[in-house]
Amino acid sequence: MLPVERREHILAYVEEKGCANIEEMASKFDVSQMTIRRDIRTLEQEDKLRVTYGGAVSKSFLMEDIPYEKKNAVNIEEKKSIASEAFKHIREGQIVLLDAGTSTMALAKMLMRMRVTVITPDLKIALQLSDSTTAKVYTTGGLVSSITKAHTDVAALSFLDSINADVVFLATNSWSLEHGVTTASTDHYYIRRKMLERANRKILLADSSKYGASSMKTICQLDELDTIITDARFHDENIAAIEEAGGQLIRA
Repeated sequence: MLPVERREHILAYVEEKGCANIEEMASKFDVSQMTIRRDIRTLEQEDKLRVTYGGAVSKSFLMEDIPYEKKNAVNIEEKKSIASEAFKHIREGQIVLLDAGTSTMALAKMLMRMRVTVITPDLKIALQLSDSTTAKVYTTGGLVSSITKAHTDVAALSFLDSINADVVFLATNSWSLEHGVTTASTDHYYIRRKMLERANRKILLADSSKYGASSMKTICQLDELDTIITDARFHDENIAAIEEAGGQLIRA
């Protein structure tokens, strides 16, 4: 196999898995680890993947949380549309779990005049709802992340373990058919897993720009969710693939 062909196969392999280490790639392509190192450095120089300690990750693989301010500045109209559809899934008197995120913040603003109880790890969402005269809001407590402005530690998990919710609205920076809903943060992984456990209905809010990306830890597969709400730009062929795999999707 020519080097250029091998690099094409390496790139396809990394993109399929999201990440791969040097040892497994050397074994798969039957070359030395030094050869793999040279190949992935070349692919990085061509801006086709990213080299990490001990391996490589695809460009769509998120290695860290995205700061709140950066997320809040993009896809604003799509998030409003998603939140408007999500609002239809909430009834007066319900207990609602809102994940940390900008789509869930858009939903929180719509709940200001509704008689609901909201539980959230997100300080910005809690501050927004604290001005409501009808909605009650609880934070989970715990250590606050400087990046996401949300509680992340065992105190938050302990609080969540004591409650029962009617519905949870999950947010994400990355989701795909192959890897499901993923996160780059181990701390947020455990919070989101617990939120899913404590709610009767599970709804994902995710704009189409995040589809196809993946991160280190899978929170859940798409067929574990009751509903996925995305925006109108989501492609028809992706809907068909998700529904064939057992997911239920709504375009807002």
